[in-house]
Amino acid sequence: MHKNIDQHEAKEQLDFIRSIMDDGQRVLADNGFGFILWGFLILGAGLLTLLFDYMDIHDAEGWIYLVCIGIGWVYMIAHRDKERKQTFGNPLTIRIINAIWTAVLLAMTMMGFLGIISETIRSDYICSVLFTTLGIAYYVQGVITGKSWVRNLGFGWWLGAGLLYFINGLWADILIAAMMIGLQIIPGFIFRKQWKIQLAED
Repeated sequence: MHKNIDQHEAKEQLDFIRSIMDDGQRVLADNGFGFILWGFLILGAGLLTLLFDYMDIHDAEGWIYLVCIGIGWVYMIAHRDKERKQTFGNPLTIRIINAIWTAVLLAMTMMGFLGIISETIRSDYICSVLFTTLGIAYYVQGVITGKSWVRNLGFGWWLGAGLLYFINGLWADILIAAMMIGLQIIPGFIFRKQWKIQLAED
């Protein structure tokens, strides 16, 4: 009798986990705008920093990133409820993924500003540290939702971050821009395309 009850409970738990994983397949069908926005904000901040350096204006870098990252956070907070309504899938899975991204972005913001201000992280290699952290979010999201291509984006961030630990200057700037376009902005448009397809089906 107890054996049958245990088997029944185990089956229910397995079905629950499977339902979360199945629904998680649809979680990636969000509008993708957050990914695109953050990608362009960081890419734009980097290009503006290079421009100001070329003009021998070196005191504006911190303010540029403060404004750009501030815009990203304001968007996330202001549109949190709207983004949640436009995301398909199991509510628990959505909450987990949102929590992962919030934690990772908050950690990156702290490391980016406090690490530089306190001089515990060298400014020349800050992107290598931040991209290492960013890879965690992509990898975990890919595993949770069963999307191998999203998981592989995490490997892409880690590979690029590994190279950035050893290079700086122009080649590092080129690599950072390529990563931001290829691993952040383009996936954002893919997410948006998937979201439109899911929206049409529902």
